[in-house]
Amino acid sequence: MVLGIDASLTGTGLVAVPADWDCDWSKVQHITLGVSLTKLATERERLERMQALAMDIRVWAVRVGVTHAWIEDVPSGRAFNIPQLAELRGFIRSELMRELRLFVERSNQSSARKLFLGALPQRDRKAVVVATVDSMTSVFDSTDEKDAFVSAANWGLSELGAPCIALPPPPKTARPKRVRKAA
Repeated sequence: MVLGIDASLTGTGLVAVPADWDCDWSKVQHITLGVSLTKLATERERLERMQALAMDIRVWAVRVGVTHAWIEDVPSGRAFNIPQLAELRGFIRSELMRELRLFVERSNQSSARKLFLGALPQRDRKAVVVATVDSMTSVFDSTDEKDAFVSAANWGLSELGAPCIALPPPPKTARPKRVRKAA
C-alpha cells in the first residue's frame, strides 16, 4: 500500500493506493487532516499542532496498511511558510520512521506533475492538475487529496513499477515559419 502525503498545516491530504490497483479508483483510500490555529497561537501550540498531525498520519497509515510512503517535497520559490512546511515534513517523516520503521521518500512536485500530465503547463499548473484529476474521478474530497495523489502516491507507484497514471505528452504544434520579404 503506497501512501502519498501532501503536507500542509491546515489541510494535509493523504492518499493510500494499493500497488495492484490497476487504475480502479474504488481501491483508493483518502483523507484530509488539519488543525487551524489563530494568528495569536504560541510557538508551543504550533509545534503541538505539527506533532498531532504527524501522529494522526501515523494512525491512519497503520489503519490502511501502508508499506511505502512518499511526501511532496517543500516547494521552491517564494511560497509562504516554507520553514514551517519543512518542519512539518520533518515531524511526519520522523514519526513514521520512529513508530513504523517506514522510510518516507520525497517526491519533486514538478517531476510528479510532468509524469502525470505528460508535460508541465506554462501556467496554472495546480489548476490543470486538479481539472485533469476531476476529469478522471470524483473520488477525492479535497484539492489536498488530489495533490497527494498526483505529487506523491502516483509518483511512488511509478517508482515501484506499479500501475500509475502517466499521460503522453501533448503533440507538438509546428510554429508557422516566418516568411522574409525580399529586399
